[in-house]
Amino acid sequence: MSTISGKDGKVLIGATALAEITDWTFRATSNNQAYASSSTGGYRKRVPGVKDGSGTIGFKLDPADPITDDLDEGAAVTLLLYLDATHFYTVPAVIDAIHLAVDITSGDVLGGTAMFSASGAWTKPNYA
Repeated sequence: MSTISGKDGKVLIGATALAEITDWTFRATSNNQAYASSSTGGYRKRVPGVKDGSGTIGFKLDPADPITDDLDEGAAVTLLLYLDATHFYTVPAVIDAIHLAVDITSGDVLGGTAMFSASGAWTKPNYA
């Protein structure tokens, strides 16, 4: 069995690579409607519903190329979420929030998280 490493993962907005990305997540969901009726024998059945997606982008802040130049809360973007060097999701999205973290006690590298919600149909990676 063959697996892949996330070490070459990255995030692009169109052709622009976002600087200092440390991780990303994407959660695809479906709002499956449950119902019970005289035909379900006392059990709930489900009907596939509307799809939705959301995720996060973790980053470190590079003052020479700040991610905040490319991501802004409320912005509509098309994210290319790379799993490795060649496989990626294409996700039309809206940036919901930017969370910055400054740790004075440890002096950790400044960074944060951008949260996004899908805004339309996304495409999955092609593994063929």
